[in-house]
Amino acid sequence: MAISKGLLEPLCPFCSKRLPRPRQIEPKRLGDFDFGLCECGAVFAHDVTGYNLGAAMVEALGFACDDDWDLAWSLMPGDDYQDALIEGYDFERHAVFPKGYDTEGKRIKGALSFIRLRDDLQELKNDEVKTKFESGLQSQKPTSTLRPGTPSLNGTRKRFSKREVSRLVKRADVDSLARMACEDKLVLRKIQRLLYSADIESRWQAVLVLGQVAAAMSHHDPSTVGDLLRRLLYSANDSAAANWGAIETVGEIIRNQPSLYGSFVRHILGLVADEPSRPAILWAIGRIGELHPKIVRTSSFFVLFDLLDSKDPAIRGHAVWALGKIKAREAKNIVLRMVEDKEEFSLFDGRNLKFTTVGDTVKEALKSMNEKNDISMREDIGLTQGKGLRKEPPEILEARRGYQEAEILKNRGQSLDALSKFEEVLSVFDNAGYDVEVANICEKMGDLHVMRGNMRAALAPYQRALAICEKKNDPISTVIMLEKVIDIYRHLQDYSKTLPYYFRALELVENLSDVKRSALFLAGIADVYEREGKIADALDAYKLAERLFRGMGARERADILKEGIAVLEERLAAKS
Repeated sequence: MAISKGLLEPLCPFCSKRLPRPRQIEPKRLGDFDFGLCECGAVFAHDVTGYNLGAAMVEALGFACDDDWDLAWSLMPGDDYQDALIEGYDFERHAVFPKGYDTEGKRIKGALSFIRLRDDLQELKNDEVKTKFESGLQSQKPTSTLRPGTPSLNGTRKRFSKREVSRLVKRADVDSLARMACEDKLVLRKIQRLLYSADIESRWQAVLVLGQVAAAMSHHDPSTVGDLLRRLLYSANDSAAANWGAIETVGEIIRNQPSLYGSFVRHILGLVADEPSRPAILWAIGRIGELHPKIVRTSSFFVLFDLLDSKDPAIRGHAVWALGKIKAREAKNIVLRMVEDKEEFSLFDGRNLKFTTVGDTVKEALKSMNEKNDISMREDIGLTQGKGLRKEPPEILEARRGYQEAEILKNRGQSLDALSKFEEVLSVFDNAGYDVEVANICEKMGDLHVMRGNMRAALAPYQRALAICEKKNDPISTVIMLEKVIDIYRHLQDYSKTLPYYFRALELVENLSDVKRSALFLAGIADVYEREGKIADALDAYKLAERLFRGMGARERADILKEGIAVLEERLAAKS
C-alpha cells in the first residue's frame, strides 16, 4: 500500500502484513545488523549499506534458528525455508522506495533480507525468537558442555548433533535413531540430509535407515512421518528440486509400515510419466512388492510392463528386477525374450551396489517368478479399507482381475473396452464398500473420457473420486483431483465454477507448505476474477502470487506477473 507517491509501506513478502521497524538485538553479531520479526514467523535483517546482502541473509537464517547454527547449516533453501529480499528500504522513514531513490533524488541503499522457516521448524524455534526480539535480549539458554542428546538444564527437549546422527546411520543403529527421533523431530531431517552425500553407498544406507526409523517412529508420532512422506512426494513431483532418494525413501517407509502408508503406492506410480524418475520408481515398487505384493497388485502396477521396452537399460533392468520381486508371472513371457540383453546398469539390491546386465537380472527374475507364490490370486490376503489383513471374497478377487484387464486395455489404446470393464468392476467394489478402489477407478474413467475428448463425461467420476479423497482425509490425492476438476471447467470455459475448487486447493496446499502450488492457484483465481471483470480482486490475487514466486526464486514467472499487474493497474486507473 502506497503511503505517498513513489513511497511504499514495508510489507512482508510472504504474508503481505505491515512489518515492524527493525531493532538491535543483543549481543550484536558480526555484521551488526538490526533484526525484525513478522507475525507470520518470517525474520529479517536490515543491511543499511545494501552491500552485505549475503552476510545479512546468513545472519537472518541464524536469527530464525535462534542461533542454533548446527540446525541452520543443515537446512536446505526451498525445502526447509524460503528467502526474499526488499531493496530500497529507508530506516528513518520506515518506508520502501522501490526505484532506489527518494523524492529528492537521494540514493536509498538499505535492504531487508528475509528468511521464513517451514511451519514445523517454526514450532521448534519461533517462541524463543519472538522472546528475543521483544525483549532485545539473548535467550536465556545455558552454555553447558553437555553431550548432544542429554537433557538440558531447563528441561527442554533433547537435541542431537549431525555428527552423532551420521555415526549411527553408518552403523545402521535403527533402534537408537528411532528413540532419538521421538525426542528430537529434527533427527529425521538430519538423516534426510545424508541423501545428498557425495558417496553413493552412504546415500543408499541413508535411504534404508530413514525408511526404518520413520516406520518405527510412526507408532509414536504418525503425523510427523506423514509430513515427511508428503515433503518427499512433493519434492519428487518438482523437477527443479534436489530430490535424489525421495522416491526410494517413500518406498522404504511403505515397505516397513504398509498398514499405515500402503495407499501411497499409487502416488509413486503416478510419477511414472517422469522418465528420469523411473529407475527410482521401479526400485521402490520392487522393494515394497518383495514383502507386500498385494499392495502393489491392487495398484496400477501393469504400467510397469510398458517400461520393459525402454531404450534405457537402467529402466529395462529395474523393471525386470521389480517384476521379479513381485513374482509377476504375467510378465514371464515378455521377460523371457530379454534374456540375451547384455547391456549393463547399476543396481542396488538392498544389500550391495553392483553393475549387472539386463539379461542376468532376467535370469534372477525368472527364478523368482517360477517359485510358488506365498500369496496367490485365489488365496489373496490384503490390506483393504484400513481393516488390517483379511481374506477377500471371490467376487472381489474377480473384480481385481477385471481391474487389471481394464488397465491392459487402456494401455493398448482400447479406451471404450477399458471404460466398459472399469464400469463393470466399479459396481462390485461400490457394493462391497471399497472406497479406495472406487476412487481409483473413477479417476481412471475420468482420464479415459478426457483422452477421448469427452470433457463433460469426465466431471462426474472425477467429482466422485474427489469426494472420497476428502472423506479419507488424503490431502495430496484431494489436491490432484481438485486440479483435474478445475482443468475440466476451464476447458469448458465455465470459469466461475472453478473458484470453489481453487479456494479449497489453495487451503490444502497452504497447510502442506507448498509455496509453488499456492502461487499457481492464486494466479488461477486472479485469472477468473479478471475474466469476471473484478479487476481489484484480480490484482490482489496476482500481487500475492507474484510475491510468492519472487520469494521462492522463480523470478521469470514473477516478472511476467509483474508486467500483467502493471497493465491491470492502468486499466483500473483509467476506469476511476
